[in-house]
Amino acid sequence: MTYGEPDESQTKPSAERHERSLARAGAREEIAALRAELASMRTEHESLCRTLSDTLTATSDTFRTLDDMSRVQREEIADLKLAIAKLGASPEAKRAVFQFAREKSDVEPVDLPEFLVRKVH
Repeated sequence: MTYGEPDESQTKPSAERHERSLARAGAREEIAALRAELASMRTEHESLCRTLSDTLTATSDTFRTLDDMSRVQREEIADLKLAIAKLGASPEAKRAVFQFAREKSDVEPVDLPEFLVRKVH
């Protein structure tokens, strides 16, 4: 060993320190990258939560609207049934509906039997 040259005992700890320093720097870089990725994922998660919440609100509003529409239709149908029942129960309606068999349009008119015609004339 010459004067000025470090001996092995001094270079070994120095090399280990240098390796640890490189490892720490690599770990810091990896931690920084992981933190950036985590921040990005948190932002995306918040965005997805807002989208889900908006979608559920819109779905709920749609079902509420459909329920209101069906309720209105049921009420209108009930009103129509009541109006039809009132019309059917009125004496004018009964007279208007009544027709003799020979006056009905869905059947062909039938003449009276011959023996009835002779008695009438």
